[in-house]
Amino acid sequence: MRKQVPYSVPDGYFDSLNSRLSSIPQQRARVNFLPYLAMAASFLILLAVGNFILNRTASSYQADDSEIIEYLIESGTTLAQVENIMDY
Repeated sequence: MRKQVPYSVPDGYFDSLNSRLSSIPQQRARVNFLPYLAMAASFLILLAVGNFILNRTASSYQADDSEIIEYLIESGTTLAQVENIMDY
């Protein structure tokens, strides 16, 4: 059984194709970058504000050994466990 293509090209189609294509007005596609620029700027602003807030609220407090031991004892840690921890 021989396969046949049921489609055919109209006569003279390719002869007039060039002239038909040249009659279509050419337009340059303009890409609007403003929404992308606004989104990038908003992310940078959020990042800067978050960084500012975190740096302002960061604490440089360091607990000394007596405060750590007191916390461990108040939280239910036995003295033997505290001594074992402090040996390290």
